[in-house]
Amino acid sequence: MTQSLPTDLEQLLLRGDIWRGTKAQVQTSNGQDTGHLLLNNFLVHQGWPRACLIEINQREFGQGEWLLLTPSLRNSAQGLQILINPPALPFAQGLLQAGLDLDRLLIINAPAKNDFLAAFVEIARAKACSHLLAWQPQQALNYTEVRKCVLASSEGSGIYWLLRPARANAQHSPVHLRLHTRMEANTLTVTVTKQKGGDQSLLNKPIALPLPHEWLGYQPHANLDTTPVKSTNKVTQLRSR
Repeated sequence: MTQSLPTDLEQLLLRGDIWRGTKAQVQTSNGQDTGHLLLNNFLVHQGWPRACLIEINQREFGQGEWLLLTPSLRNSAQGLQILINPPALPFAQGLLQAGLDLDRLLIINAPAKNDFLAAFVEIARAKACSHLLAWQPQQALNYTEVRKCVLASSEGSGIYWLLRPARANAQHSPVHLRLHTRMEANTLTVTVTKQKGGDQSLLNKPIALPLPHEWLGYQPHANLDTTPVKSTNKVTQLRSR
């Protein structure tokens, strides 16, 4: 038992939720490149931590989550990439153009909270899953339920994201890493609001990630002008002539 202690300790130190005192001592190899250099510089592992739950808070879904997460999905060479409760059916052609492998993509609908939790726990523990992207069901998750997801994530070896409404940011959360995202006209603004073992002075500082050229000019749905168009009588006048 004494002989196995060093090995057990080394394995423990490889966990993404263990901090070793200074950033320089952290096993940065345990992180996966986010594909965004500016964001990597704010993260302890210089990327997404493995075997940890990452919470993303948004005012509403569609605030750049695909832009934020696609590089990680695209650069993964193996394993299933699973979506739970996506708010809309992903556009297959768009995913192909982004470089994703649709043969490795699975979508699960679990609108009931109990079904969502059961699916998340089983998938996070599965060795076949490399990435899990889960949108919180309509019934809000409480601290204990989020912790179940945290514990399940710690038993896996992949990247696990949980997307929740912005109001969840006001609640305590047991997650390792917590972000807030917001789409702007020319940038995706990402703010790290919680990070275990990280430089606390970097928290709550907005990180402006530039949008790809093809995204420029597109406004978030919430920013679109929804003012009803005033009707005119031009058509009627033309017909009467």
